Amino acid sequence: MSERRSIVVTHRMGYKYWLLGALVAVALSFLMVGKWWGQAQLVEVIEARQQLTSKLEVLGASFDLKSTELEMVRLNAEVDSAALENTRQEMIVLQKTINQNEEQLGLYKELLGDGNQPSGLSITKFDLTRLDQGRFAYSWVARQKTSKMKTAEVVADISILGSQDDQDATMLLSDLDDELEKMPVRLKFKYFSINQGILTLPEGFNPDTVRITLRYSWSKAVNYDETFNWVAEV
Repeated sequence: MSERRSIVVTHRMGYKYWLLGALVAVALSFLMVGKWWGQAQLVEVIEARQQLTSKLEVLGASFDLKSTELEMVRLNAEVDSAALENTRQEMIVLQKTINQNEEQLGLYKELLGDGNQPSGLSITKFDLTRLDQGRFAYSWVARQKTSKMKTAEVVADISILGSQDDQDATMLLSDLDDELEKMPVRLKFKYFSINQGILTLPEGFNPDTVRITLRYSWSKAVNYDETFNWVAEV
């Protein structure tokens, strides 16, 4: 059986205070180090914030500049588009005017060179062009040949003859063209008058012929009465 021995620890006065002081010193050291490190981190955060703020201001200014440039580009594009559309519309009007002038020139040549043209009033042609289902563009030219060739007022009456529901039917041109208020129409010309429009056929109506009558406004007697076949170009 082993023998137990007692260990005697010598009690030193002030040991507890020394240990407490050491702990306090270590704690103060950690506190000072932590404070110093926190201040250093705060300085870095403030500098980073300032840098980010400066970058944000630069980016904001750049964004405003780009936005202004983009708006200018958009406005320029709108102006260019409007100018292009205006130019296109002007070209359409100009082309239409050229076509009308060429047609009028051809009619003048035909009028001067046609020795067989009947005296008084007549129709040179009645053209139809199909636009879509039930809609047609029409064009007809009235002319006169007299010894004095002065400007005259002419009354024109136009009707479309056909069938509807297996029965004969007659439609006035003013019933089919919204631009015409009523028939007959009054024309005023010296050599010829070019007349154009768009008509819409009612559902179920099948046209066969177009009848045109012309007379001078001062006379009740019909000077011209002609029927044209309904032939539409596609």
